[in-house]
Amino acid sequence: MSTALVFAAGKATRLEGLREQYAKACVPVGDTTPLQHILPCLHQAGVTRAWVNLHWQAEQVREHALAAAPPGLELHFLEEPDLLGTGGTLFRVSEEDKLPDVVVNAKLFTDFDYAKLLAAPAGTVVLHPDSPIAEFGGLQFENGCITGLLPRAEADCASSPQAAVFTGIARPHPSWLEGLRSAPTPSCWIRHGLLPALASGHPTRALLHPGWWCEISTPERVRSAENQWGRYA
Repeated sequence: MSTALVFAAGKATRLEGLREQYAKACVPVGDTTPLQHILPCLHQAGVTRAWVNLHWQAEQVREHALAAAPPGLELHFLEEPDLLGTGGTLFRVSEEDKLPDVVVNAKLFTDFDYAKLLAAPAGTVVLHPDSPIAEFGGLQFENGCITGLLPRAEADCASSPQAAVFTGIARPHPSWLEGLRSAPTPSCWIRHGLLPALASGHPTRALLHPGWWCEISTPERVRSAENQWGRYA
């Protein structure tokens, strides 16, 4: 049984007025939403159980996920009265169930085939080489393995193809849980899980996806996703 963790609890503060009406995972884009897009794609790739964490607009996300999940996809929900952060959520789900085979942020649209990630070894992150690091920040990699963060402030130094934007999609490695066990709350699975594991000698592989990828953290990005959706739907 393959499992996924869908991060859907964020406060959506950068969405400005949209956040009062929608959770980020439920923002309409064309005739769909991030959850409506992601859950069927995960199931089609072979995921049979998905965890969705809840905080901002929790009941809206729960109802939307239940409506969006295709038959055969078992849903579980993790309620977070106080945000755990991506690291805290990953650690908690791993304690209650098992380490997810896939984690994905519920604010994106992509034509990435999640089956490729399920076929990859644990400790793999998906990068998008065509998105601007100056806007999103990124991860550096060499010989197919992650070497560290590349902040947006250093993007001007990232003209080589050895850095790319993190898509929010990954296959976790058990070693990431070691750093998360003692991390502050809320915690970030990259800063408090992946990077400490990397420093301890556990490699993380980079899987490049040159296809379609966009995310909707701001009203401007929502409009851009709406323009793109018609071309890729």
